[in-house]
Amino acid sequence: MKTNDFIIIHHSATARDKTTLNAINKVHQKLFNYKSSLGWYVGYHYFIAGNGIIRQTRKDADYGAHCRADNMNSKAIGICLSGNFEIEQPSEKQLVSLEKIVERLKKDYNIKNDNILGHCQVLGAKTACPGKNLLSWIERY
Repeated sequence: MKTNDFIIIHHSATARDKTTLNAINKVHQKLFNYKSSLGWYVGYHYFIAGNGIIRQTRKDADYGAHCRADNMNSKAIGICLSGNFEIEQPSEKQLVSLEKIVERLKKDYNIKNDNILGHCQVLGAKTACPGKNLLSWIERY
């Protein structure tokens, strides 16, 4: 059974202002071919574009396809921000939107701050995601 005990934050590892949700959807269709109840192949529950616009691509109750490590797809909500935050910064609008959605999800599901993680912070994950420039925001949060 899917629970929402964690929030896992990701980056797309692509250009922040040039990456579209449709492009990610096509890549995830090839990788996973697992369509959400909202009709997207995107493995994350939420996507935040460079301009800060939030799009929901999976219902919160849907299993994710964003973090296999520590079985997080069955116990976490995944949020992806467009950008490669190893080499660029998240936009101010993205960070405002991220805080807004994280605050709502924390309230809706009683998620503790300790359970808000960057992908790389998940036990067993072998990735730099969400990049050092977004990870610093998560650690301050």
